[in-house]
Amino acid sequence: MQTLRHVLWIGGPPGAGKSSVATRIARRYGLRWYNADTRTWQHRDRALRAGNAAARRWEAMTPQQRWVESTPRQMLEMSLHRERGPMVIDDLRALPSSPLVVAEGSTLPARALSSGIAERPRAVWLLPTRAFQQTTLTDRAVAPGPTALHLLLGETIEQEAREHRAQTLTVDGSRSID
Repeated sequence: MQTLRHVLWIGGPPGAGKSSVATRIARRYGLRWYNADTRTWQHRDRALRAGNAAARRWEAMTPQQRWVESTPRQMLEMSLHRERGPMVIDDLRALPSSPLVVAEGSTLPARALSSGIAERPRAVWLLPTRAFQQTTLTDRAVAPGPTALHLLLGETIEQEAREHRAQTLTVDGSRSID
């Protein structure tokens, strides 16, 4: 197990402000920005090559079946939320150790803290209130199916963050991004 000392971790669900905070920090201090969302399809391809059943199921479905006919729980299973965590860690290990990396995304695994891969003082999970997250997703014009998934991800990620004793920050819109 290799500690990723060159990584600052910003986890949390969609609509928490992770990308806004991470890009501001990266720009202000000249750091490298890693956005796990930009790797979604590479991770899905990797899961398909590995024969992952949830990834194969996703690929076999129409958009109607994925986003309208599936329950939020089924969407979460097909999202590869847990499976992508080790892939994110592989991505981070492949990056140079300088400059520091600001890693953010909903698939950053909180278990990286309890396993010693992530250093606790260099990690925070942004946890939006349900009302804040709902408003953010509505403002982004996210469709109902993905919104239901993102809200469930919010609950799931909050549970994981607490389970692995991540430092958390509640995001409710009362503070500025600074």
